[in-house]
Amino acid sequence: MTESPDTLTTARRLEHDFGMDQRASEGIAIAIHEHTTANLATKVDLRLVRESLHLVEGRLRGEMNELSAAMRGEMNEMSAALRGEMKELSAALRGDMKELEASLRGHTDSSVAGLRSEMHGEFKTLYRNLWLMFVGFAGVIVTLTKLLP
Repeated sequence: MTESPDTLTTARRLEHDFGMDQRASEGIAIAIHEHTTANLATKVDLRLVRESLHLVEGRLRGEMNELSAAMRGEMNEMSAALRGEMKELSAALRGDMKELEASLRGHTDSSVAGLRSEMHGEFKTLYRNLWLMFVGFAGVIVTLTKLLP
């Protein structure tokens, strides 16, 4: 860290090393000193800035904690609302599935009953045709037996 210039030493150097008169060298040395010291921070300045930063940091931490708590609360509310909606949707879906199952069961039962009825008619016709064929064959056999000595 550079130290602030000593005005007396600076004035004497300007006089001896650069040949300036005493009054001009002192004026320049004072101007240099005032300029450099006006723009330098002191330990007190740094302490005040540090304290100010600590206060700002404390306020920011408090605000962040408040925001965090508020966000947690909002997220919990949203989560509860979503859980409720999901339960409602799940119940509605279960109801829809039961209705669909009942509908399919009724449709399937009526389809099976229709198929049974059709099959019963088909088997009835088949049995009738088989009996007619049997009677026909029996008639042919009897006729052939009588015709043949």
